[in-house]
Amino acid sequence: MIKKFARNEVYVLLALFFVAVAPLLLQKGEPFDADEADTRLIIMTPHNETIRREFGEAFAAHWKEKTGETVYMDWRTPGGTSEIRLILDGDFSRADERGDEGIGIDVLFGGGDYLFKKMASKGRLQKLDVFESRKEWFDEEKGIKQNFTGEDCYGKDHLWVGVCLSRFGICYNVDGLARLGLEAPKSWDDLGDPKYFGHVALADPTKSGSVAKAFEMLIQQKIHDELQTIEREPGESHAHMIDRAKSQGWTKGFQLIQKISANARYFTDSASKIPHDVAQGDAVAGMCVDFYGRTYNEKLKKSDGSSRLQWVTPSGGTSTSVDPVAVLRGAKNDKLAQAFVEFLLSDHGQLIWNNKPGSPNGPKHHALRRLPVRPDLYTEDRLAYFTDPEILPYKGKPDFIYKPELTGTLFNAMRHAIKVMCIDTHDELTDAWQTLIEHSDEDGVMPPLALENFNEVRLFSYKKTYELKRLLNKKSTKKESLRVLDKLNRLAAIFRRSYADSQKLARQNR
Repeated sequence: MIKKFARNEVYVLLALFFVAVAPLLLQKGEPFDADEADTRLIIMTPHNETIRREFGEAFAAHWKEKTGETVYMDWRTPGGTSEIRLILDGDFSRADERGDEGIGIDVLFGGGDYLFKKMASKGRLQKLDVFESRKEWFDEEKGIKQNFTGEDCYGKDHLWVGVCLSRFGICYNVDGLARLGLEAPKSWDDLGDPKYFGHVALADPTKSGSVAKAFEMLIQQKIHDELQTIEREPGESHAHMIDRAKSQGWTKGFQLIQKISANARYFTDSASKIPHDVAQGDAVAGMCVDFYGRTYNEKLKKSDGSSRLQWVTPSGGTSTSVDPVAVLRGAKNDKLAQAFVEFLLSDHGQLIWNNKPGSPNGPKHHALRRLPVRPDLYTEDRLAYFTDPEILPYKGKPDFIYKPELTGTLFNAMRHAIKVMCIDTHDELTDAWQTLIEHSDEDGVMPPLALENFNEVRLFSYKKTYELKRLLNKKSTKKESLRVLDKLNRLAAIFRRSYADSQKLARQNR
């Protein structure tokens, strides 16, 4: 009996040991340690592990073949674009105080053009050699456009360049929609339908650059609609009519964001969590960038090609922007950093984004489901290897043109306004919205006075948001930062009272 007990105990200990050690034994690590590599490239990025692995392995193999040197890809992944910007701001500020040129990081890879434009404006990027060494990639007729659908594809000063294309849209769970009796969403407005209450996944736009950009697209679409349909009032100048259209479109955009936010189950800090939760059925739909949606669509594909996670471009509601790369000022390994940028724009680097795994120049492990930025690669012979050959971004006339003069300068202020109006006050917002839904008539019409009060967003009108922008720009000292925080808290308190008033009016059926 004792021997049997001892033997069982040994088996248990061996099982526990295997559970603890097996992941380490089976884990596929770097082909060599950092200290054994001939050189090292330090890259800061918000990209996920799949993208890092594919490009890390591909570039290391390319460099080895070209030079005979082994390179260790040292990825730094502190979080999303907001976290990366905070880190870069802090590191470069300290470097400036010490008189240092760099911060010990060579490359900034991914995160949307807003981040790169900010870094360029502060003198933290250096010119890219690829604009001179590979001029054919920037040919006016066949090469990368400087501007496409209103978005910059590279900086005019050649400090950054887009390496793949991105669009913003809606991911949704097919089974979840069927359960609720809803059709697939086709526009941003669909996410504001009360039938989606408690079933939408969103991210905090002050933490997620991609979701912030999606919100901006939504607002721009509303402004575009107003500009196309507005009529001049008697005695009104053309300039005043245009200003009125911008203001009305901005207000309608914020009102829709308010409704979508009221339908939201939560606001996460990470945009990548949205398609994950939608795929799991924890939410029915959410706003996300195309490659997040397509990646989960790919993961969940069945043998018949169907997938419960789908992604759709909102009709007329998004431009096509780029995900850039840049070499940081003072890069210790400048030559290697410039070579990495060139590789990302080469045929091999570009085709990794959308080729099928195992195809010529394609990824080795997983399809990335992103689109190359180079127009010359969308040829019939190459499209045969694409995972998304039907998506031809450069063919036909775009249905949406981004106009930076409408909302671009308000991007940061817009993010903070949405946080105050929808995130800091989310409990009160959802309570009011639920009460409005519960007191709707048989046709779904909400109590008019309660709805009007709910939709009141004058505190963040087009004009008021410019005032918020000026206030946010003053956060250079601790005292000024506290003043801004106090102002935002007071605005949030006003919205809380307004939502509470809307709830009371709804209960009174007014």
